[in-house]
Amino acid sequence: MPPWESPVGCAEFDACTTGSTSAGDDVTSGASEGVQTVTGEDATSNSSGTEPEDSTTGEPAAPAIVAFDLTPTPIEFNGPIAVTVTADADAVRMQLDNGDVIDLTPGEPGMFHGQIAVLTGLINGSDHVALLTPRRGDIEGETVPAPYAVALPKPGSQGFWETGNLIGEGRVVAMAALPNGQVVELGTLTINGTTHCYLRRRTKGGAWSDNDVSLLAPEDACEAIDLAVDEDGALFALVNRQGQDGLRWWLAKIAAWGQDPINVGFGTKGETASALARHVSGAVAVCGHGPTISGDDDAMVSIFRADLAGETWTFDYRPEMKLPHDFSERTRDCVFTGDTLALVGEVWGWHGEEIVERDRLSILRFDIKSKSSNWTVAPAGVKTQSGAQAVAADEAGRLIIGGYTCDDACQPEGDLRIFDGGETSWSLSLGAFPTKQFAVQDVAWSPAGYIVVATGGMKGTETAFTVRAYAPDNAEPLWTFVRKDSQVLHVALTLALGAYGEVYAGGLGANGYPAVAFIGG
Repeated sequence: MPPWESPVGCAEFDACTTGSTSAGDDVTSGASEGVQTVTGEDATSNSSGTEPEDSTTGEPAAPAIVAFDLTPTPIEFNGPIAVTVTADADAVRMQLDNGDVIDLTPGEPGMFHGQIAVLTGLINGSDHVALLTPRRGDIEGETVPAPYAVALPKPGSQGFWETGNLIGEGRVVAMAALPNGQVVELGTLTINGTTHCYLRRRTKGGAWSDNDVSLLAPEDACEAIDLAVDEDGALFALVNRQGQDGLRWWLAKIAAWGQDPINVGFGTKGETASALARHVSGAVAVCGHGPTISGDDDAMVSIFRADLAGETWTFDYRPEMKLPHDFSERTRDCVFTGDTLALVGEVWGWHGEEIVERDRLSILRFDIKSKSSNWTVAPAGVKTQSGAQAVAADEAGRLIIGGYTCDDACQPEGDLRIFDGGETSWSLSLGAFPTKQFAVQDVAWSPAGYIVVATGGMKGTETAFTVRAYAPDNAEPLWTFVRKDSQVLHVALTLALGAYGEVYAGGLGANGYPAVAFIGG
């Protein structure tokens, strides 16, 4: 159940009414704010290491919660509420009002620790309760309710916005949240008529200085493509770089801010790199497509592992009754789900018995261990053409695809789709857009359990920088962020989400300058 649909309040839990402290017990404020001490005849501190006894019966006393501290409450920004519990018990279980159950971690004798991850302002309110249940062996003590409040910024609200002539003309094409909470953007600038790739680092509040901006390969013309981050904070930047023999994609690693980029891999001449994906093992995949001697394009993947040479595979879609290279496969984005790399885009050609060449949304799944692959190509629907422009994956490994449908003239209608295996389990129209360049640009899956999608403006609002959030199986957005300044062109091109559901978006603003938004999620 999504957190914003969860039951909230003590009345939803039997333990609040039948398993709480007994009549005559009370909950009183502790010496410091946020600390509450539970009083009653069973809440007896025991530091001797022996089981405490009930003074009236001589039997071992039931395990009991002595005190708890939830900090901060209210919590005002996405992040954790630290939970500290003092108990006469061997273990303490915490049940949240969204149904999650967490076993607290033992610390010093009689102390237990944990946290409540607060991921979205959709659950704002002062009536949240964590239920604390002590246990010793097979015996459970009375459950104690621990109240807390959530007061995050309103979902969809503007927390930070920046655009203008600060570092020059250009656009943000990719963003990533670092493990320390900082945010990095990768973009393209135009300097003296030549395009260059840049990185800019920001605090969690959006601030940056001149030391937080650097050019990649400043001696060469360059156009940014995508960005990935590993668990140590190293950056992987994918760009198109001009060399002596022409334009090639280049994958660079920056181990730490301020260090020189390390060459990880280069593409061959004519290849188009579209996206990066990172595997949990640390392997990094460059996804794209490249020309063949038959004149079509084949999907392409290059995978780079630490201390190993890169490996490249190409893939040709060949359904029954068709010849090799009858179709062109063009990759737009990719994502790992377990050991499977999913590449999405379009397949162009004569589908089935059609006599007109058309685009159809495609998914190529490639298992990086078995090296096996398979294609899913969407059939014609109400519209004759379709395509995928961005992909993300949820915790269950389902693919969330942002794309479009259109007739042969291709006035695009944006859409979201969820693929569970090879089948579409849910789809949603996002409305009509002037061109594909204004339609879906990026999608992301929030740890709060919803989809975030970045687009340009729709017909009539083409100049708007638009980010929306959707719950799966719900047609109405959970929240919407729109930035539309008079006579100014804005387009949202990329998304990044922090570990606690923070929403960051980047793109084009102020009629030709990089734009960045931090949005309440």
